Amino acid sequence: MMNRSNRRDFVGTAARLAVAGPAAFAVPVAAHDRQALEKWLSEQGADSLNDSRPHTAIAQDESYWARVRRLYHLQQDVVNLDNGWTNPAPAAAVDELTRGARKLEGLPAEHLPGMWEQVSTTRLRAALASAMNVPVAEIALVRNATEALNTVLLGYRLSAGDEVVCSVHDYYAMLDALEQRRARDGIVLKIINPPIPVPSADAIASLYRDEIGQRTRLVLLTHPSNLTGQLLPVRRIADMAHSAGAHVVLDGAQSLGLLEDPVRSLGCDYYGASAHKWLGTPVGLGVLWMRPEHVSGIWPLIPPMPGEKGMGRFEWIGTAPEYINVASLPALAVHARLGPSRKAARLVYLASIVRAAIARSLPDARFYASAPTMTLGLTTFELPGVDSTKLQRALRDREHILVQAMTGIRSDPRIRGIRVSPNVYTSTAEIHRFAEACIRQVSAMRA
Repeated sequence: MMNRSNRRDFVGTAARLAVAGPAAFAVPVAAHDRQALEKWLSEQGADSLNDSRPHTAIAQDESYWARVRRLYHLQQDVVNLDNGWTNPAPAAAVDELTRGARKLEGLPAEHLPGMWEQVSTTRLRAALASAMNVPVAEIALVRNATEALNTVLLGYRLSAGDEVVCSVHDYYAMLDALEQRRARDGIVLKIINPPIPVPSADAIASLYRDEIGQRTRLVLLTHPSNLTGQLLPVRRIADMAHSAGAHVVLDGAQSLGLLEDPVRSLGCDYYGASAHKWLGTPVGLGVLWMRPEHVSGIWPLIPPMPGEKGMGRFEWIGTAPEYINVASLPALAVHARLGPSRKAARLVYLASIVRAAIARSLPDARFYASAPTMTLGLTTFELPGVDSTKLQRALRDREHILVQAMTGIRSDPRIRGIRVSPNVYTSTAEIHRFAEACIRQVSAMRA
């Protein structure tokens, strides 16, 4: 297995081979050549996506989002309203993924280091840092949000009696990491159990204020919760934590790609996210960020090579499928063309339609966020007397609509709803189709 230091040494050889003959690595044109990416976007009609109207006006323009939809190859026999798990990648990214895999597996020992040096650690790193509005040197390329955040939660120096504030609505993989720290190191978990829904941002801030104290070392925040869709007043909570001398770890998996300044504006110390959600890359790319002054204080999940410094300390995982990173460039190009504020406005608009349609026809529905404006497009609701798992299956099998049943949640058994997460190109007609199908299936279940 080649280590990263040797990998970088080997790249010099690979680069010389690239000059010498056709057997050497060459990144496929669509991903390697910025002009080719722009040409592809133009050919797909993406030039027509440039629009100076207010985002709220564009959000309601169905013809605009129909043009966006043409950039994707979607499964036509299913209405996909489970994009909160993972977004489909644009057609160009999927094409690049298969082309890159075929190229890599043809001569992996030669092509793999070239992909890392020519794309992953250069153009991809720059594109991802740009989407996050942070310096390139401050991010580490990882596989997903779980790897990013567990690097911090398991690598932060904690001693017996140190307190970590978290919530039952944080992602289960992060809570599992904290439970391991409790069992291994004797830390104390101060676990917030918020009401569903939380009535206001002030109420959320108050819950955290009550738990942050002199022994608090870390505060874990999930923005927004994948369970309820609830946004947090992150900056206010971060200020409270910092006043107590604590650091803030932010799970941005459900907001990266939907906020203009998703990291530094929130005042966190550590940040992790997956790119396969609202940035729309193929599955397998995540990102870790932390304030430069904290880097040396975190133990990496996997020991880095001797002498490795900065965020590179957190990237070594052994041999990895670098073609995923290459294929992520077209997806990030589409994201940059649309922009996070435009995407967020569309998702909030669609969420408002979901909520209004369900509330109108199923007035006993209980929504897990108090208002669409307190979410970024995720809508979770519960229907009294209705088994959400059975409803999810009925919608998929009989109506050909995919949503997610939020049931069996270990951290909070109160959650037993249906989560609806459209994509930006989801049509309002599909939203109404879902509402009608939901009413039909609920009526049958209650009959």
